[in-house]
Amino acid sequence: MQSFYKYPIMKLAFIHPFQLRLQRGIEVYLWNLALALAQQGSRVDILTWAGPLDVPDYARNPAIKLHTVPYVRYFQAQFGVLYYVYWLLKGNYQHVFVNFAGYGEGLALRLARRMLPIPFSVVFHFPPSLVPHRYREFDHWGFLRDAIYLIAVSQATAEEVEKWAGRPCAVIRHGVDVERFHPDALLRVRIRKDLKIGPDEPVLISIAALEERKGIQWVVQAMPKVLEEMPETRYWILGDGPYRCELEKQVRNLNVQNNVLFLGFQRDIEPYLAASDIALLLSWGEASPISILEFTAAGLPVLTSPHQPFPELIQPEWGQMVTEQDAEQVSRAIIRLLSDAAVRITRGAQGRAWATENHAWHQVARQYQTLIGSRL
Repeated sequence: MQSFYKYPIMKLAFIHPFQLRLQRGIEVYLWNLALALAQQGSRVDILTWAGPLDVPDYARNPAIKLHTVPYVRYFQAQFGVLYYVYWLLKGNYQHVFVNFAGYGEGLALRLARRMLPIPFSVVFHFPPSLVPHRYREFDHWGFLRDAIYLIAVSQATAEEVEKWAGRPCAVIRHGVDVERFHPDALLRVRIRKDLKIGPDEPVLISIAALEERKGIQWVVQAMPKVLEEMPETRYWILGDGPYRCELEKQVRNLNVQNNVLFLGFQRDIEPYLAASDIALLLSWGEASPISILEFTAAGLPVLTSPHQPFPELIQPEWGQMVTEQDAEQVSRAIIRLLSDAAVRITRGAQGRAWATENHAWHQVARQYQTLIGSRL
């Protein structure tokens, strides 16, 4: 692999308690960023809580080391402070990155920095308007004041952070593994066969935590109109969460249960993307969803809502924003794409080219190295 780093090898730490417990966008981001940094010469430690998940196969690299806080039933965050402080003092890190402050990170950094001048930065994966209590935690522990850099994953989030913090916020957007996510005809055939779906039956897909703000209900509500025109259309929903029961209720009430399939949490999503025709994320309150980049890398045209950060992310060559609560508009956009395979293929190819050119993980890692390396 070509080397892109121009600074001395750095030893970096990321504190994120849920890396072995959840697989949301933030965990996917950290596995991929750590791997890209390791491949470009950095040594990366991840300070996290013990959990049921293993390191994904794609993220295994000898330059990435996990330090895990043992599981305790109660007061996990307070218990973790002792471990964080020890690792921070012994790690000889040139820079530390945090994503939260309220799970022991704030107190640990305060205590450790009384003994060593540990440089750290905050990466914001959510806007202040969505979770103001998290920003109060950042402020309480002095992160907004003491961090070397404030980093946001979208321009919209950065603007909110700057207004909140009263200081500049850099923007480093997410990346995507364009080798892992790509169009794959063999995978398409296999997964459709496994799920007993014909080679030409239209398939829609959404991948998200099942929360109301993810907007999956708006796709469900558009399905009756889609099925009037294309009765063989299937809608795959990958993910799990507290809103699933409500979604299943809506599916039953609309009598579309034969066409809407809840596939639950899937760690390996590539086969499902390869087997799909259109990807949808009609959400609000996002910072910068990684799933959009995975959709484009997999060669799928994309439909989203018009809420931030989609206006700064979606390109008309491969994506379209629709008013999510307008079932007629959503269904028309779906039917139009499903009716024209040539347009779908063209948009998919243009989306993949855009993701490859602008959002490969090595490019993201280089931005982090450049930002941090400028202070070494």
